[in-house]
Amino acid sequence: MIHALQDNQRLSYSSRSAVSAIIQCVPNFSEGRNESVIQAIVDAVRTVKSVTLADYSSDPDHNRLVVTFLGGPEGIREAVLAATARAVELIDMQKHTGGHPRIGAADVIPLVPIRGITMAECVSISHELGQEIAETLGVPVYFYEKSAIKAHRTNLADVRRGGYERLAEVGLEGERAPDVGPKRLHPSAGAVVVGARGPLVAYNVNLQSDDMEIAADIARKVRNDNAHLPGVKAISVWLESRSKAQVSMNVTRPDFVALPRIFNFIVGEVRKYDVEVDESELIGLVSQKYLDGASPTDLRLRDFKPTQILEYWLRRI
Repeated sequence: MIHALQDNQRLSYSSRSAVSAIIQCVPNFSEGRNESVIQAIVDAVRTVKSVTLADYSSDPDHNRLVVTFLGGPEGIREAVLAATARAVELIDMQKHTGGHPRIGAADVIPLVPIRGITMAECVSISHELGQEIAETLGVPVYFYEKSAIKAHRTNLADVRRGGYERLAEVGLEGERAPDVGPKRLHPSAGAVVVGARGPLVAYNVNLQSDDMEIAADIARKVRNDNAHLPGVKAISVWLESRSKAQVSMNVTRPDFVALPRIFNFIVGEVRKYDVEVDESELIGLVSQKYLDGASPTDLRLRDFKPTQILEYWLRRI
């Protein structure tokens, strides 16, 4: 089924120029502490001249690196394979610890259609990528979101439930069997999740508190308030390096809920505990419209750069 989809779609996207077809790729790697490993992965993307490296950030508490690059189908493929190969070579999941859910060294590789390319075409590309990662690097691959082959793998949280440790414990058989690749974890790199999806905003809010129970309660309220915050996934994370509790979120439907609404909701909820919000963080790029007119100061954004606005790059490609 995968190869049939690839063959049907390849003709439509291969004939387009690299400039007219733009994909945003946001791979997440399980390393946020070792600077030499971080730079090796980022440098692998830099070597691909046909993609634009737009942003990268790492965090020691999540122990995670998020890289964002933009380009056409062939450039994206080359950059993904180069960066994933470095991650597989340099990251040992048997020694990895961190606050963020993960199942592998190159944990998740999302492809987002931005301009001149369809979601169906990105699905085809993701299937090709997954197959090549499995064949060349020996890493088992799961497909998620729009690329999911099995309905229960549409949601990334379901694919990663229990994390690397649970996969290592139960093995990759039955419901845990990968979509392509070996039915066993890579000895050091674990597994990888690949898929095409719509826009997503990675957004964190840090509290002026070290009380993880408060952060966990706020995260539950964010997840459960579907009427006002649709599609917002939230967990609580302990920031050991800053001695703060964090509400870490993925905004999966940013067209329906802009960042100011999320920020103001959390501000109101934490005040019920006589706690204030310290700051918020934006990981990677965001479309200007998802800020809904709010300034970085309004959202108390930490270390925000103008180059984190997606439109800044689209005007230059």
